[in-house]
Formats: sequence, structure tokens, C-alpha cells
Amino acid sequence: MHDGHGEVRDLGAALAVMLAILALEVGGGILSGSVALFADAAHMATDAASAALALWAAWLAGRPADHHLTFGYGRSKVLAALANGSALFAIVAMVWIESIRHLRAPAAVDERTMLVVAAVALAANLALSWHLVRRHDESLNRRAVILHVLGDALASFGVIVAGVTILLTGWLRADAVISLIIGVLVALSAWGVVRDSVNVLMEGVPREFDLESLRRTLSALPYISDVHDLHVWCLNEGALAASFHVRVPEAALATSPSTVTLLKSLLARRFKVEHATIEVECESCGEACD
Repeated sequence: MHDGHGEVRDLGAALAVMLAILALEVGGGILSGSVALFADAAHMATDAASAALALWAAWLAGRPADHHLTFGYGRSKVLAALANGSALFAIVAMVWIESIRHLRAPAAVDERTMLVVAAVALAANLALSWHLVRRHDESLNRRAVILHVLGDALASFGVIVAGVTILLTGWLRADAVISLIIGVLVALSAWGVVRDSVNVLMEGVPREFDLESLRRTLSALPYISDVHDLHVWCLNEGALAASFHVRVPEAALATSPSTVTLLKSLLARRFKVEHATIEVECESCGEACD
């Protein structure tokens, strides 16, 4: 299970750091005239908005279930992760458009200011990334924010490379070329978050879950002759649910309550399934048994 209070604290700290970096990059972009720094600042602005969204979602996820949302608010974090992953694609499009414009008409930049601002931003982003990943939390919400931060760290590193290139060679287009490359890397990272978020919302089988292994395990039990209508999905992050029908010999119907108890214990112990709905059917008649 995830530490909800710890996630709220970490995301609050991340938001504060992002706002400080944003102010630094905007000032540095104005002073240096670097499109890469402005692209980095635009990226960080969206990062800060994404962190704020993730912070709200983490807080909301801690609310107990009610008569409107009987499974609770846990999926609010998945929705926030999907929004944040999608926002990364919008950032990439903005960066590419601006970079192509500067490739066609490169402008003079103050490479020394670029280097100083980018170095400070890179150090801050790396420190923030370490702070967020040290808990080894698999939350999609936290993962989306980490990707935003790492994407900005990549952008800051790219600004440094561009600044050094311009300083040594005078090739102004390095600023725009680096921005295009960074955009590709950010887009690839965003795809993973979007894909996993959609899978949860569509109630797909989690990528790390071996559905066929579960089917084989259930089918091999001596008191079960058939398993069908097998479904496994995530209720929310860290909470697996399963639903299936099993057929048992008519002589075993009297012990069906204990059969269900044994199956639920097996699911929890070997497959980490916390919620299971199991319907026992008569082998000969095929009808569900109460």
C-alpha cells in the first residue's frame, strides 16, 4: 500500500522547488535570449501545474469511500497521471514548433547566462528526482511527476550542451537542435505513463500480472473442474481485484463456502489480489449455487 501522507508531503515539496526553478529559468531566458531556456521554462510551468494536480489527487485519494464512490477516490491519482502524461505531449509540440522556428532563423544568445541558469536548474531537478524516487513508490501519480522532473533535468542538460557548443563553436542552431532531441526523449517517457494510466481506467490486466498463471493454478486444484469468466483488474493503485466462476462436482456443493474461503486465501497469498468475487457453479447442471 502507498503512504498517502508521505506522497502529499513529497509532492508539496516538489511543487515548491518547481516554482523556484521556473522563476529562475524565466529570468535566465529573458537575460540570455535562449529559446532552449524558454522552452525549459515552459516545460517547468507545466511541471508545476502537473505537480499541483498530482498533489490535489493524492490528497483526494486519501478520502474514505462513500455512497457516491463506493470503491473510494483512489483512481483520482490515475486520472491525474493520465492528465500529466498527456500534458507532456503538448509541451513537446510547443518545444518542437519553437525549435523549428529558431532553426530557420537562429538568434544570438548569451551562452554564459544559459550555462549558469541551466546548471542550477539541473542540480535542483536531480535533487528533486532523488527525493521523489527514494521511497521506491510505484504510484502512477508520483511516477508522472518524476517523469516531468526528469524531463526538465534532461532539458537543463541539453541547455548546457547547447551553451557549451555555442561558446566553443559559435553555432547558434545548437540551441534549437538540442531542444528537438529533448522533445523526443520526453515524448517517449510520457507514452509509458499514458499507456499504464489508460490500462487502469479501462480495467485491463496489469502488465506485471500473469493471468495465465492464475488460470493454471485454479484449474489444477482437485476440487475445481472448470474456471471461466476470469477477470483481473486494478481497483486503484496497489489494489488488485478479481472475479471468476468455478465449477465443482455436485458432491462438493455443500462445502462451497469453505471453497470460496480457500480460493480467496490463495489469491491473496500467491497473487496479491485483495478483492475477489467468486461464483461457485454445479458441474453437472452449470447453475450458480447460493
